[in-house]
Amino acid sequence: MNLELLTKLQGLCRDEAAFEEVKQIITSEVQHLDQEITQAYFQVEQQKALFRVVTRLREPIDLETIFHSTAVEVRQLLQADRVGMFRFYPESGWDDGEFVSEDVDSEFVSAMAQKVHDHCFGEQFAIHYQQGRIQSVADIYSYGLSECHIQILSQFQIRANLVVPLLQSQKLWGLLCIHQCRAPRKWQTTEIEFVTQIANHLGVALKHAELTANLRAEVLERLQAQQAVQSLNLGLHRTIVELQAVNKELEAFCYSVSHDLRAPLRSIDGFSQALLEDYFNLLDTTGQDYLRRIRGATHRMGQLIDDLLNLSRVTRSDINLELVDLSLLASNICHELQQSQPDREVEFVIQSQLLVEGDKHLLRVVLTNLLNNAWKFTSKHPQAKIEFGTIMSDTDIPIYFVKDDGAGFDMAYANKLFGPFQRLHGVNEFPGNGIGLATVQRIVHRHGGRVWAQAAVEQGATFYFTLLAEEAGDESEQQDNSSS
Repeated sequence: MNLELLTKLQGLCRDEAAFEEVKQIITSEVQHLDQEITQAYFQVEQQKALFRVVTRLREPIDLETIFHSTAVEVRQLLQADRVGMFRFYPESGWDDGEFVSEDVDSEFVSAMAQKVHDHCFGEQFAIHYQQGRIQSVADIYSYGLSECHIQILSQFQIRANLVVPLLQSQKLWGLLCIHQCRAPRKWQTTEIEFVTQIANHLGVALKHAELTANLRAEVLERLQAQQAVQSLNLGLHRTIVELQAVNKELEAFCYSVSHDLRAPLRSIDGFSQALLEDYFNLLDTTGQDYLRRIRGATHRMGQLIDDLLNLSRVTRSDINLELVDLSLLASNICHELQQSQPDREVEFVIQSQLLVEGDKHLLRVVLTNLLNNAWKFTSKHPQAKIEFGTIMSDTDIPIYFVKDDGAGFDMAYANKLFGPFQRLHGVNEFPGNGIGLATVQRIVHRHGGRVWAQAAVEQGATFYFTLLAEEAGDESEQQDNSSS
């Protein structure tokens, strides 16, 4: 207290005992006022520090800068020897981690990047810190800490510490650590409250960092997806250009086949016919047979050219979608087949009301080829049965089928069925050029479906087809179900 003021008070107070009492009262009051002033100053500085932390959170500053600036301010305000942010390693069970930021007095060692392992923390204490526990230790040697804990703290020269959890979305991310290294220190309530507020704001920074990282990852993923789409579109454009070029080449080839190849065939056929007509008597039986074979081969070649051109038209023609009655198409085709050989005994079983959206002309080609095959391969049986119907797949996609009880085939050769000009029977057994099933497959594929078959030698064959796209994973299962 001011000496001059005391002298004046002593002059006014004649009683020495009364004077001493007044002096003690005034001294006590002054000390209390000094404490309040100090406390008020500390609170003002706290609010300033908190304001700066909140301000940084609103700025586009990285987490490392926020941590370091906060550590510097908190250490200066608390007059601590070290302030650090400790982070647990992900997936370590809160037993391992390291300091990722700090501000430390130059007299003491840095704790940065030093790996810390505490096998007790994750099992015993992590859950409590995640629920908001705060540890305030005035002296590590008299607080009752375990030996292993004291050993970990002492390697950083810690004598007293204040530890507050850092939470990221309610999950324990790390710890805000305040260290006193020179001597023990009793942490004041205002100091603990201040550090807790700082930790809460740092938790907001951690949440922002998490959201920013997720946003960047999402943006990167979208950019990669966009680039992939652009690349796919570019590849698709190139494919379209290539397909257009291939189609032009195919058209040129078809033109060549239909004009350039037919001309020499017509010449061969014409001259061989002239030989048979004009020089028939000059040829012996063998020569006449050779000429007939030449004419037969030219006719077969002409038919192959026609079949090849038809297959090409199927691939290149536009698809005109409309509602098609497959039952009616099948009935008409079966009626024509029966009319072609009225003496044959064949039972036709056609399921009614099979309606589908597709190209009527192309679907008629599909049924014509499949039913013609069934008619042809039952021709050696005195009585036969041909069926057309549908079953449902496990994904509710209609599976259409044409079934017969004719010659069938060995499934070991089923992979050859849909190749152009592939045959499983000799021409002397059953006529044909082997182009029909290739045509069926291309038409079915153009409708988004697929076609397959099941058969056994002399036990008939069943051809299945769909006209809608199926899940890739269900195809084999549907094929098994349709064949059972």
